[in-house]
Amino acid sequence: MSDERPIGLLDSGVGGLTVVKEVMNQIPNEDIVFIGDEANMPYGTKTTEEIIKYTREMVKYLIDENCKVIIYACNTATARALPKLQREFDIPMFGVIKPGARAAAEITKNKQVGVIGTQATIDSKSYSLYVDDLDPEINVIGVAAQSFVKLVERDQTGTDKSMTKVAETLEPYKETKIDTLILGCTHFPMIAKDINSYLGDSITLVNPSIETVKEVSTYLKENDMFGSDVAGNIILHTTANLETFKKLATDWLEGKFNKVDLVNLEDNNAGNNHSN
Repeated sequence: MSDERPIGLLDSGVGGLTVVKEVMNQIPNEDIVFIGDEANMPYGTKTTEEIIKYTREMVKYLIDENCKVIIYACNTATARALPKLQREFDIPMFGVIKPGARAAAEITKNKQVGVIGTQATIDSKSYSLYVDDLDPEINVIGVAAQSFVKLVERDQTGTDKSMTKVAETLEPYKETKIDTLILGCTHFPMIAKDINSYLGDSITLVNPSIETVKEVSTYLKENDMFGSDVAGNIILHTTANLETFKKLATDWLEGKFNKVDLVNLEDNNAGNNHSN
């Protein structure tokens, strides 16, 4: 028996498309419903209460879309909202932080790990705590890279402005001996080339999305929840900035999606409104 219900993914904006891409690569037969909350991004500067509220609205939306599991394709929502919302809803939910921490702990040779993320993710110390659980000898150095979110959302990666901002933000790492850097925001794989260019190839970049989707795939297999052998439908929703979102989705997913539209979550939670 196969489970034809879609996999749901949520994010504060467009960055979660990096996780969508990973689902498409690893489990290509699955239908996907993604929602990016462009209307309220960035989440990294919001209060915990606001992050929980916005994330709860997206969870309800994905449950209404009959999703079988939900991936938090957002480090900030994983750090701030996932623990509470896992207690509120029965649907299986997966965050990106634990798998990312595990990968970094396995990869580092000298036990010096960096993590970059939004202000909220860095302030939560989630990665440091999970890495410490795995290996207390690993030293984790967190740097807030909130400005990278804006560079990605504005499609400015690869520009002089991006290279300057990357150099300014990551300069503290030049004084360290880190050999591994966790991209602790799902927007950051989109700016990975600029990061690599500045830090050099001796530092391994960890994309938590890869490990997260492996975990989800294992869960689906163990619970007999895989979809059929037909290529999956990819449906993308955004709560604002439709044209910019569509352009980045087209670039990042190489146009391999079935539909992209605008939704109003407040209307949806009052009733059920999908506006194309």
